[in-house]
Amino acid sequence: MRYLRIYDEGDGASRFEDAELQGTMTHIVRGVPPLLVSGPFRCTGITFVGQPKDAHWEAHVAPRKQWIIVLCARAAITITDGQCREVGPGDIVLVEDTAGRGHLTTPLTTHFRFAMIPNA
Repeated sequence: MRYLRIYDEGDGASRFEDAELQGTMTHIVRGVPPLLVSGPFRCTGITFVGQPKDAHWEAHVAPRKQWIIVLCARAAITITDGQCREVGPGDIVLVEDTAGRGHLTTPLTTHFRFAMIPNA
């Protein structure tokens, strides 16, 4: 399963990395065939977030290391050097740039919804 990682190397600049979760075939429950499973990953909870109409976003760092799963709509994420990636429904982002200049998230619609899952 592919995901986008946003991180910093301690120089204040955020970076992108395309990464892959490695999985193993695992039998989870009777009646379901083995599934490709990655994890479990320790987390502290889940928060569902919806963008208010006419919200204005500024460059920011992540408040903590966390997974973001886009639920609805699309957003563009721009890092320090100007590179931009677009994310949409079903995309997974691991945000680890908790220091430095951060990244800018620009919702491309007024219905941007996502889940934040902080790492434990």
